[in-house]
Amino acid sequence: MHAVEYGWLDAIRTVRLYAYRLPADRFTPIGAEAHAQVATEPVEPLGPPEPVGDLLALHEDAGIQLRVLPNLWPFWDIVTTTTLGFSGVRLRFARPRPR
Repeated sequence: MHAVEYGWLDAIRTVRLYAYRLPADRFTPIGAEAHAQVATEPVEPLGPPEPVGDLLALHEDAGIQLRVLPNLWPFWDIVTTTTLGFSGVRLRFARPRPR
């Protein structure tokens, strides 16, 4: 599942996002659960960037639930008390915590 704030919904609907394809053998997992990969030297893309397409449709196609919330913090506070895996790498862009 992914969760975003309403303020980001228009950007998700309208962004023209491109992805580079990179050679997997140049990357190694990092972190306790290896959710990220890192290359320790420059890596050349396998080709030009390719359009990603409609992000909402891609969520649906991948079976990823997208929750749209007025504020992420109440949801985050609950998720972090569970046994679910989670990542909050973009929380610095969230609205302030409600008082």
